[in-house]
Amino acid sequence: MGALADPIEFETTEDGTVPAGAIKISFYNDGTSVAIVNGVRLKVGKATNFGFTGKPYRAIEYKANGTTLFIRYTV
Repeated sequence: MGALADPIEFETTEDGTVPAGAIKISFYNDGTSVAIVNGVRLKVGKATNFGFTGKPYRAIEYKANGTTLFIRYTV
């Protein structure tokens, strides 16, 4: 990890994991079906955020389930 924060943004329709070490994470469901983020349902048109806590997050898994997720995280 460098001295400066590095924001990363992308859209995906595939399952994946935000890697451990992120200091801020957000998900937005921009698709047509329910996604699963960190084991919790994320309804269409809804967002969930993992705000800055002063220490990095562990890896956060997500399952798109055929929808489109917009993901933003900072390392």
